[in-house]
Amino acid sequence: MIDRIEETLRGMLRDPSASVREAASGALDRLRAKRSVSSFLQTLRTGSLEERMRIVFTAEDIGGQEGVSILLAALSDGETEVRGAAARMLAFSPTVPVLKALIERLPREKGVVLGNLLETLGKSRRKELAPIIGKYLSHPDPEVACKSVMAYALTAGKEGWEKVLLQAASENETVRSSVARALSEWSGES
Repeated sequence: MIDRIEETLRGMLRDPSASVREAASGALDRLRAKRSVSSFLQTLRTGSLEERMRIVFTAEDIGGQEGVSILLAALSDGETEVRGAAARMLAFSPTVPVLKALIERLPREKGVVLGNLLETLGKSRRKELAPIIGKYLSHPDPEVACKSVMAYALTAGKEGWEKVLLQAASENETVRSSVARALSEWSGES
């Protein structure tokens, strides 16, 4: 079947419509990339930082289960840049297994990676994540606190908004700025 799909896509590369040709080209690229998942995973284990970062961004383009598996593997990388990028890319796939993996990483991370994990959890807008995210609202690292404020605002129900308002008194101006942006997420229906 895969041979017929590729043959059809190659034929579509000669379609009179530019949009069809572009879509077929993209589909062929994704199919080729999906077949290369095992080599991508190997590169995540042995490649240079630049190669591993390229794999993370390629995984988003691959999409689907294959792309998610690459990004989940990248969450265990030894480099902060790779883990942080993987955490952000996973926002496009907020499935229960992905969210569980992100939650499991929270206690092991700090700084930008922790902030990115919280940001991704918030983008899921799942109300059940608010208590988990809420634990980081007063985090000593301003970057983490900022991202947790916005993530909490995206997940908190009406009763949780009081916690966001309390952060407006933070000593850190970036946290207070984050509170101001988070307050725009409020709706009477939350």
